[in-house]
Amino acid sequence: MIELDPLKSSDRDAWLVSHYHNLFDPELRLAHAALLAWAAEDPDREGWPLPRDVIRFANFYGVPVAELGGLVGLLPFRCGRRTLWADMARDPDFITQIGFGAIAYRAKVAYGIFCAASDILSREIDTLH
Repeated sequence: MIELDPLKSSDRDAWLVSHYHNLFDPELRLAHAALLAWAAEDPDREGWPLPRDVIRFANFYGVPVAELGGLVGLLPFRCGRRTLWADMARDPDFITQIGFGAIAYRAKVAYGIFCAASDILSREIDTLH
């Protein structure tokens, strides 16, 4: 068991990411890996999937759209009868306009993993430079 220092975000991030396999079904993890691999190969996407890609992969793998979106930093929310997407990877401040209450709980859990993994990568990149 990892001892967590409550003030050290790197420990918290590592702990969260280490529990990725406990939090999500194998099908969702497979859809996540496939979606990221597919987006990485498409030069038009610059390595990032679009909402329509999330929907397509979620439908193909039979997993929840909101959770898969959260794992790649795209959070769907309802606005009237339409579903809109907050692109948290490119515009994380947008959520303050709609509020986290508009986002499904499991999407927020997935987004938390996305944030933790992103923070770990950022720290590793900073260490290399």
